[in-house]
Amino acid sequence: MRQNTYVNISNEEFKTLDRIASDLGFISRTDLFTACAHLLIYGELAAGEPTPDGITAGQLTRLHHYSENVSCMQQTFMEIIRETALPVIAMKGIATAENAFGEDIKHLIYERCGMVPEDTDIRTWFRIFKNLHRAELLEYRSRQFAAALAGDEE
Repeated sequence: MRQNTYVNISNEEFKTLDRIASDLGFISRTDLFTACAHLLIYGELAAGEPTPDGITAGQLTRLHHYSENVSCMQQTFMEIIRETALPVIAMKGIATAENAFGEDIKHLIYERCGMVPEDTDIRTWFRIFKNLHRAELLEYRSRQFAAALAGDEE
């Protein structure tokens, strides 16, 4: 099933885009966008598909690789946090976990992915982790509280 997309550009930009598509040998702007989408998604074009100019193709291929690297960094972050920082997040919050583990996380991500995320990405990923694991964090915190209460009663 084919999907449609929309672009928010001016009428003048629309005409320029049509000219560029034609100059590059594309039958339509749809073919141009399809080629661009394939470069972004797969890092290469489908067999027999017309290609954008070398600079555009190169930039789209770089964006594809960047996207793969960001996915690697985010997945690695989630694994590291789950393995090491879940108790800290549950008991003290994401700000404390970020301060305690931030630099170590960067080093581990670099070792696994060859790239280092921005601090803003790390903050965002901490919030995402907290939202995805909210029930688990609450359960952990409640178990710890119950264990502390049981210890006080003895």
